[in-house]
Amino acid sequence: MAQLDDFGFGTQIRKSPYFDATVRWGARAFSVYNHMYIPRDFGDTEQNFWNLVNDAILCDVAVERQVEITGPDAAKFTQMLTPRDLSNLSIGQCKYILITNADGGILNDPILLRLGENHFWISLADSDVLLWAQGVNVHLGMDVAIREPDVSPARASLTCATTGCANWIWTVFHLSCRAPDGLVNWVMNFT
Repeated sequence: MAQLDDFGFGTQIRKSPYFDATVRWGARAFSVYNHMYIPRDFGDTEQNFWNLVNDAILCDVAVERQVEITGPDAAKFTQMLTPRDLSNLSIGQCKYILITNADGGILNDPILLRLGENHFWISLADSDVLLWAQGVNVHLGMDVAIREPDVSPARASLTCATTGCANWIWTVFHLSCRAPDGLVNWVMNFT
């Protein structure tokens, strides 16, 4: 098992709250994503694949940073960041969006979550959308607060081949996603 001393980490890159656990569970190499370390190697690639397909894995995806937009103009401002129509986005609903620059170039393809009437989270792929959004608001001057909330997502991916497993997941998490073949596949994000 790798030891923390085996890695040369700098102070300019953040570690997730799950970092030490990933090392304990065998992380052997890391990459940088959204200015954070993300585990990239847990040893046997083929065994990792079969664990994902047949059993369960828990992934440190804290690198999927959030941009939080709040304030009286939050809905109007968030709409300014994407060409996707958000007029029917309900509280508690997520949508896949594109964030584009002034020329229509894609800056990011995140998931947008509406937490309240004027409260949004953008769950990012690897880019500095926080700085982009703050810069856009310098130009627009809308009444919004744009920040990175102190949350760290984790993802559990499970494959359940039995009704008992599916019932347990439903009882614990109140989630259900059945595939046509009767298997129950899960991807759950926790923040």
